[in-house]
Amino acid sequence: MLDPRKSPALGWILGVAIAAAIGLGAPPAEARSFLSRCTGGAGSETVAVSAARPTSADCTVITLPVEPNEVLAAVPAPRRPANAPEPDAIAVTGRTGEGGFSILEVAISPASATAPPPYLVPGADLRTISAPRLLGSSERAKLSADGEQTVLDCAPGAEQAGFALGAVRVPPIPGMSLRLVHSAEHNFRLAVMRAGGSEEPRLLTKLKTAETTTEAQVPLPAELPSDTPLEFEMLCPAEGGHLALGAFVLEAKTAVPPDRAAWARDAALWMKDPATLFTRAQHWGITRLYADVPVGEHGLADPQALAGFIAAAGERGIAVWAMLIDDGDGARLARAAAALSDYNAGMPREAQIKGVLVERAPDRLWIYVPDPGAEAQRLLDRLERLKPLLDMPLAAAVPSWFPTDVSVADRMATVLDGLTVISNRTEPSEIRRSVARFLGWGARHGRRVDVALEAMPIADAERRSFRRDAAGEAWLVPLGSSEALLLLKEAREGLPGRAFRGGEVAPVLAASRSFAGDHAALREGLGSLGRTLGAWPSFGGFAFHGLLRGPP
Repeated sequence: MLDPRKSPALGWILGVAIAAAIGLGAPPAEARSFLSRCTGGAGSETVAVSAARPTSADCTVITLPVEPNEVLAAVPAPRRPANAPEPDAIAVTGRTGEGGFSILEVAISPASATAPPPYLVPGADLRTISAPRLLGSSERAKLSADGEQTVLDCAPGAEQAGFALGAVRVPPIPGMSLRLVHSAEHNFRLAVMRAGGSEEPRLLTKLKTAETTTEAQVPLPAELPSDTPLEFEMLCPAEGGHLALGAFVLEAKTAVPPDRAAWARDAALWMKDPATLFTRAQHWGITRLYADVPVGEHGLADPQALAGFIAAAGERGIAVWAMLIDDGDGARLARAAAALSDYNAGMPREAQIKGVLVERAPDRLWIYVPDPGAEAQRLLDRLERLKPLLDMPLAAAVPSWFPTDVSVADRMATVLDGLTVISNRTEPSEIRRSVARFLGWGARHGRRVDVALEAMPIADAERRSFRRDAAGEAWLVPLGSSEALLLLKEAREGLPGRAFRGGEVAPVLAASRSFAGDHAALREGLGSLGRTLGAWPSFGGFAFHGLLRGPP
C-alpha cells in the first residue's frame, strides 16, 4: 500500500479530498491573468485584465483562472448601496468596435432595496406604470382585462374590495387632475392614500353610473403630498356591479415655453459664416445659442468678432451663451470663466454674453459611469469654484443618468441657475420618463430645466441580458472594497464572485437614441411632447444637441 508521506501526488489528492469533505473547498484555480483596479487623478478609476501583474501602488490586483484574450470587456461594477439585495440580473448595453466591446450602460437588478417609486407624469396612464392589484377577497371582487380596458366585477356586500394602483409619486405640479374613461353599474368610488399607510383612504369622487363609455375629470386636492408614494384605489359599491375602465390618465394645465436652444459647437460656424448659422437657427425657432468661444492665454481669442456676432444675434431675438467643455480640468474652466467675465466687463449690454453653459466633453457624454453620485459631486466641485468668477447665470448640461437625489439636489440648486438634461431617447413616453425627476428637482428648488433632444450622429448598439447562474459569460468579481464586471467570450465557471449566464441580445438602434438624420420625426414629436412637459412649472423649453451641424 502506498504511503502518502512518500508519495507527494497521493498526498495532494488526499488533501483535496479531506478539504472537500470538511467544507474547505478545492485549491484555487491556476492563475492565468491579473485583474486590476487602478485609481488616478480626479477620482478616475480603471479596471483591466492583463498577462503581467501591474506594479503600481495605486492598483488593487487579484488573479483570474482565464487568459486575457478570453475577456470581452472589464469595467468597474456599478456602485450599489451597502444594503442592496443580491443581484439576480444584469443588462449591458454596448457596441463592438476596433478596440473590442465598449460598454455604454450597465443595469443591475435589483439595484437597491429602497428604490423610489416611479413618477406619475402628466399624460401617462397609471395602469402602464403600476399594474392593478386586487383588493379584498376574490369572492367579493374579480379583476380582469378586456383589451385596453381594466374590468372590475363586484358582488354585493359591505366588505371593502376593488383594486389598487400604486405605489407612485405625484409630481409637484399645481392644478392636476385624473381623467377616467369608463362605463359603470352603480357608483364605484375612487380614493387615495399613502402607500403602506394604515389610515382610511381619502375619497376623491364617486363615478357616475354610465351604461355607455363616459369621461370623468377628477381634480386632485392641492394638499395632496408630492413626491410621497401614493396608492389609488377603485372601490366596489355596496350594491356590487360591473366597471370597465379604459383610461386612468394624469393631466395638468400646460403652457409650452417659446424658448428653444441649440449648440453652435464649432466656433468657425459663427466666426466665419454667421448668416448660415442664423438661417438654420431661425428655421427651428431658436432663441438661445450655446456657442463655443475660443479662449487664449490672454483672454478671448477674438473679442471683437464675438461682440459683433452677439449683437447681430440679439437683433434676431437670439441670446448667446458661452459653452464651456468640462473635461475634468477645473483650472482650465476657471481661466475660461475669468476671461468671459473680463470680456463682459468691457462690452456694452447688447454685446455681452448672456450666460455660461458647462457640459461634459462629447466623448464623455454617453460613456459608462459606475458611480454617478461621485461623478456629480466632482462636477459640482468644479462648478462651485467657477460660480464666483462669473457675472452671469451658470447652467450645466448633463446626461440623463445624472443623479438628482438628496445627496446632490440641494447643492445643485445652490451652484446652478439652471439645468439642461440631454435625453438620449426618441420615443416621447421614454423622454418624459427620463426627464421627470429633473423637472421635479427644478420645481422643488425654483430652477429652470431645459430638455435637450439628442441629434448628434451615434452608432447602433446592442443590449445583452444575463441571469444569475452557477456559470456564465458575465461575472461580478470582488476587487478590494468594490467589484469589477467582467464579460467573457464564453461561459465559464470557477471565477471568484457571482456568475450570470447570457440570454437575449437585442439591438439598440441609433434611431431610438438620436434624431440625427430624421429631422421630420423630431419636428413631429415636439408638439405633443411640449404640451406634456409644459405642465411642469420648471420646464424652460427644448434644446437641440447637435442639430445645427448641417442643413436645416
